Amino acid sequence: HEGQGIGRRLLEWSIDRATERLAATPAHLEASVLVDRADGDDGRRRLFERFGFHDARYFDELLRDLDDLPEPTSPDGIAILPWAAEHSADVRPVANAAFADQWGSTPRDEAAWTHGLSTHGTRLDLSFVAIDEGTREIVGYSLNSHYPDDIDITGRRDGWIDSIGTLRSHRGRGIASALIVRSLHAFAAAGLDHTMLGVDSANPTGAYGIYTRLGYEPLRRDIVSRRITRPAAAQTPA
Repeated sequence: HEGQGIGRRLLEWSIDRATERLAATPAHLEASVLVDRADGDDGRRRLFERFGFHDARYFDELLRDLDDLPEPTSPDGIAILPWAAEHSADVRPVANAAFADQWGSTPRDEAAWTHGLSTHGTRLDLSFVAIDEGTREIVGYSLNSHYPDDIDITGRRDGWIDSIGTLRSHRGRGIASALIVRSLHAFAAAGLDHTMLGVDSANPTGAYGIYTRLGYEPLRRDIVSRRITRPAAAQTPA
């Protein structure tokens, strides 16, 4: 059914519906519609450009096998612990704070967070938290997943680092690396043979460099394009 204008009509309807929903958002904020495509999908690129979308961000999926893993370590003053049920509520504000400076990120309320922890593929038994030994507060986390149905498509048993974050106050101490390495060992012990994660290629925390230093390599890229439906209002000087 390609070439019959179905995609064009679906996109047209979707933009109208999105614009309608965005009309209810605060008027001083920029409102935009986002679409994504795989790098190299020229058909979607041409369709999106026809409707006024422009490339805004590039997101890479990185892959690593689970051979020759580095030894787990813990930064000074930080304990890397398995995720326990009592950690779940306390990780949510840490995740929201850690992603506050990430492009396109919005805070997750309790309902959305709880749903994410119980959704298909989430593996809390393969996830970890970082705790400041002085304050006993959670300062970082790695929320991990495994999707068994992917094996038939990829031929791999992938452990996904779906979400990883460190509080700004504790960055630069190797906490993210320690969480990742501990996760990789957990994946291997669970019988998985590869690990994947997704990253914004322009991530402001330097995450891309951390991942490549730990042996991850780019596998595929998605491109997010944006069409602004309402510019941000000019700020009135105080």
